[in-house]
Amino acid sequence: MAREVSAAILHLRYNGRSEELPLAELGLNRQASEAEIKQAVARYLDVACELLAPYVVVRTSQAIIVRPEALYG
Repeated sequence: MAREVSAAILHLRYNGRSEELPLAELGLNRQASEAEIKQAVARYLDVACELLAPYVVVRTSQAIIVRPEALYG
């Protein structure tokens, strides 16, 4: 029987800094919706959820990433 080696992580890039947070610490799991993720991050940062509207949520096999939208050109 396989077991999970590491906890699910949320990688956050906000206001010039990066943090890695266990999803469980935010009250989330890997199946959380984008809205649930942004609400939990807003609570963690103690900011209005609307400030995270332009942020994107990217899911990888190793983490969920919340970051500003990348602008090119």
